[in-house]
Amino acid sequence: MALASNGTLRGPGHPPDEVSGFYHLQEAPWVLVMIAPGSEILAPVIQLRTLSSIFGACFIVAIIALIRWVVVRTTSDIRNVSGAALKLSRGEFGDPLPVKSRDEVGELTRSFNLMTSQLQERLNLKEAMNLAMEVQQNLLPASPPSVPGLDIAGRSLYCQETGGDYFDYILRPNPVGSPRLCVAVGDVVGHGISAALLMTTVRALLRCRLDQPGSIAEAVGDVNRLLYQDTAPSGSFVTLFLLEADSAAGRLEWVRAGHDPAWLYCAATDAVQDLGGPGMALGVDGACSYRSGSRSGLGADDVLLIGTDGIWETQNANSEKFGKERIGKILRSHHRQSAEGILQAVLNAIEAFRGKAQQEDDVTLLVLKA
Repeated sequence: MALASNGTLRGPGHPPDEVSGFYHLQEAPWVLVMIAPGSEILAPVIQLRTLSSIFGACFIVAIIALIRWVVVRTTSDIRNVSGAALKLSRGEFGDPLPVKSRDEVGELTRSFNLMTSQLQERLNLKEAMNLAMEVQQNLLPASPPSVPGLDIAGRSLYCQETGGDYFDYILRPNPVGSPRLCVAVGDVVGHGISAALLMTTVRALLRCRLDQPGSIAEAVGDVNRLLYQDTAPSGSFVTLFLLEADSAAGRLEWVRAGHDPAWLYCAATDAVQDLGGPGMALGVDGACSYRSGSRSGLGADDVLLIGTDGIWETQNANSEKFGKERIGKILRSHHRQSAEGILQAVLNAIEAFRGKAQQEDDVTLLVLKA
């Protein structure tokens, strides 16, 4: 105070009991001193500090309450999504979850609802595909017929649940002797449901027509004419190889409708030859006529193999194709086995050649052995 020209002094306490102010006069050796109670002098400051503390405390409480509300709501929404996901894992599809916000949790809920609806659609489609697969598998022969002098085996392996490959055994009435055996192998363009439906149509038409009199060439022509009415708008078609074995006459007769030739291994000459001939695929031209080929029946240990292009077009991981030469080698080395053994040898060779590569086409194989 002695050195300063003016200033303030506060007494003890908080707020201080007294607040003093002093000022040295320049005109006279006097000092003005004012003393006032601290509570009165600092009342505005104290009031402002009190209000600030109250407002600050209220703001903090409000922030904590808001954070708690957000956390509770977020936790509740996440818990709802978690519960719905748990039910979904058990196959329980409930109503869509309500979307209560536009933040990340709301986006999560919307994505979960979309995933659930798409998953349900896929499961329904999967169920329908499984039913279609069951129906189509039931249309394929469960076992070959018993025909004197012939050992028969057939198999279809689809690359999807359903496919367009087809094989069938059909016994035709024979006025003289035992019924004649017809075997058919077909390949519908494409895969999946559409190919399976067209395959079913061909099967029904061929079975109905072969139950009527006439040659197999006439039967294939009638099937083509009827099928063309359905395939003309879409451009779909079916390749077919139909063979009739007449044990009584000791003859083989076949019709090739755009299909690859069959393989015939003759044990007497140790040679493999093709059973081919002209013929357009079914469903391409409704006016197309077909001609049959014929030869003597199978001799001892002779093997006849009919297949679809999924066999020789099978590719391995190096994009190499299985090819047709391997089939001839398998027939030579396994011709003394049963028809089922020869069929399994071909399938095993295909699987070993393909390795880890995925099956890209349907595979159908039918074997007749004397």
